[in-house]
Parts: sequence; structure tokens; C-alpha cells
Amino acid sequence: MKLRMGLCSLLLLASSVQAAELLTSSESAGLLKRMAVSARILNYSGVYLYHHTDVMETFRLVHAYDAGGEQERRESLDGIPREFVRNNDQITCYLPNVRPFMLDRRAANKFFPGVIPDQILDVLNNYSFKRLGVERVAGYECQSVLLEPKDKLRNPHQLCLETNTGLLLKSTMFGPERGDLLEHFVFTQLDIGGAIDKRALKSVLASKALPLEPQPLPKALPAPLGGPSQFVMANLPSGFRLVKEALSKLPGKADPVQHFLYSDGMATVSVFVEPASSNPVALPLSRSNKTVNFYSRQADGWRVTALGEVPLRTVQLFTQSFSVR
Repeated sequence: MKLRMGLCSLLLLASSVQAAELLTSSESAGLLKRMAVSARILNYSGVYLYHHTDVMETFRLVHAYDAGGEQERRESLDGIPREFVRNNDQITCYLPNVRPFMLDRRAANKFFPGVIPDQILDVLNNYSFKRLGVERVAGYECQSVLLEPKDKLRNPHQLCLETNTGLLLKSTMFGPERGDLLEHFVFTQLDIGGAIDKRALKSVLASKALPLEPQPLPKALPAPLGGPSQFVMANLPSGFRLVKEALSKLPGKADPVQHFLYSDGMATVSVFVEPASSNPVALPLSRSNKTVNFYSRQADGWRVTALGEVPLRTVQLFTQSFSVR
């Protein structure tokens, strides 16, 4: 019996180890588009596992698409009850005894399995696509593809797309040398297609949440810190481009800070600029939560902090790229 089990294991290993096939730009772009479209227009429901650092969570997900667009509800099955209810690009988060709050529109493109790149061309410029073997996830066959960075400034990703529909069934982000598993999403139970009961898309926690506060009239934002031409961003890490600039109110900060958001198509890096204080600069931590690295420095009376799901060297380069005229 042990011999048979050993032979079976060897056969499975041999079948999974195949020479990686480099995809063309056209094939890579088609793969990303197919993945994005399937996550949006398919009906599906199931349970998926989210693993990052020392935390493991499971979520139940129901997704529907009709003439009105996308509707979705996902609920946490571990720890504090949480719900994320989506109506197209609008996502509302519900918790017991807490006022509901809206998530940024960009979050709609980052929720598994709808991991839609910010710009497909950016992804193609920064990553090589390699076709690996066929795997089996939640009872479905899926094609495994490695997104290998073209430099050391970003992390590799491995995706597994259901062979018939292109729906993303598994997504893994590794450390720069593919030695550490930094973040992992995978369906453990899944049904693709068929009708979705609209009752399954309704929030359960909405009745337990605090009522929404009346929304105040919008106020004019103050001018950017230091003026529009105060900061100079030179020699930024290659492959990243600015996708958002705004004043952001952060927890523990009395005044808003200048926020610059950069993306390479897959990974994002946030850079925060604020007046320097007498408090010591936080030491760079490369393993603060293992997935996110951050680095902070002071220069010319300003504090520049960068953080993102990228190697430590990348956030260091971002802080060194900001200066004052």
C-alpha cells in the first residue's frame, strides 16, 4: 500500500512539473481581459480562503450579473462578522453596532476573484507571463500562469484560471525570490453559472449596524501641502505611474496629509508627505505584516513615508525620489 501511494505521489508530481511556456504579449493581454470579463459577467457563488502573514480567513461569496450590472455579497466566516455588499462600483461595508461605510471605487477592482489590473499595458511592460501546468481547484480544472517581474522592484504572482470560463480560482503572491508565500486566495467550494437567488445578495448585518449619519455638504479641499509645485518627484522606480493624488485624513493625524498613489498594473504603492515633527522617524520595517513593506524618512522639513505590497527596496526608492524645490 505504501509503495502504491508513493508511486501515485510521484506520478502527480511529474504531471505538475512542466516546462514553463512564455506567452506572447497578445496571449498575455487576452488572458487578463478574459479574467476581468468572467469575474464581472458570470453568476457564481462559493467559499474562498484568504491567507496572509499569520492570518487565515474564509469568506462566503455570492455574485450575480444582469441588466442592472453587478451585485455581490461577501461575508466573513471567521472572527468579527463583516459584510461587503456591492452594487456595481459601490461597495458598502457592514459590521455589527458600527455605522456602515463606503469603500473607495478602486476597491471594486481588487476583491478576489475580480482582481482587475489598473492598466493591462502596465502589467505587460512589467511582468513576463509563463504558462505552467493545469491544476484542480474546488472541483474545477484551471490553467496556472506565472507573472514573473522583469526586475527586482515587484513581487511575482501566480494565477490559476478556470479553463472554460477564465474565472480566477486561485491567486498567490510570493516574495521576490518566490521563497515566501505572502498572500493567497483560493476557492474551497464553488458553483459557476445558474440563477442566483436575489435574497442571497441582501445584507444580513444592515439591521444590526448603526444608522447612517446625515452626509454633510461637501467642503472645498485645502490646497495641497506646500503648493502644487513644492514637491519634486524624480527618478521614481521604473514601471510605476501616478494614478491618484489627494489630501487624505489618516487615523491619528490631526491634519490631512498629501497622498500619492502609484501602480505598476498589479501592485500599488502609497506615498504620504507631511510636515516633519520632532518625533523620531519610524525605522523601516520589512516584515511589519510580511505582505506590506514601508519606509519613512525626513528631508527639508518634510516626512515622506511609502508603503506597498512590494519589496523593501522599492519603498525605499520611492521615499528617496521625493524632494522639495
